[in-house]
Amino acid sequence: MISKDKRWQNKDYIKFVSEMPCSNCSVIDGTVVAHHLKHRYSPWGGGGMGLKASDILTMPLCYDCHDRAHNGDGEVLDFQAPFIFKTLDTATKQGVISITYKPYEYYRL
Repeated sequence: MISKDKRWQNKDYIKFVSEMPCSNCSVIDGTVVAHHLKHRYSPWGGGGMGLKASDILTMPLCYDCHDRAHNGDGEVLDFQAPFIFKTLDTATKQGVISITYKPYEYYRL
């Protein structure tokens, strides 16, 4: 039996993302939510049909832009990767995400 990859979930990170300005229109109006990677990039994001991508693959979108993304608007969907990169960059610079290196051998079974 093939084990299913477990998606990374972190409520604190989702809260941080939802407090940022919208990645698409820059609005800060209280409607911003963390949008998970969808559509054309989802095979690389652990998502897919009926599956949600990991929380690390989120970007802030306001209600209107989020609605546009879920309705297939290419003007939002085409920019998901740069939106996520910018979100990760901000999170790293603000210390929300930190990396601790562990040698490859650490992860071997």
